[in-house]
Amino acid sequence: MGLDTPSGGNTSHGYYTPHGRKVSSASIFFESLPYKVNPQTGYIDYEKLEERALDFRPKILICGGSSYSREWDYGRFRQIADKCGAVLLCDMAQISGLIAAKVCKL
Repeated sequence: MGLDTPSGGNTSHGYYTPHGRKVSSASIFFESLPYKVNPQTGYIDYEKLEERALDFRPKILICGGSSYSREWDYGRFRQIADKCGAVLLCDMAQISGLIAAKVCKL
């Protein structure tokens, strides 16, 4: 379960087009359910994410994305992953340099 690509996520986390076409190998070989940003605020809707995670019960919850330009609430992701029994994976490829320079928090 990863951030929807149009919301700033990465296609490698499993992406389907709006018509259901599987675009990445992750979506071909695994069942994936994305979470999205709130269209009014541009922020991840953590309450909706938790609700969907509890319904879907993913084996893995991914935080991190290619072009989500907001701070991630890693503590909230940890709580949601624990609550639904998922492994939490942080895809920090795009922000690792910012974290090393202490410009961004992890």
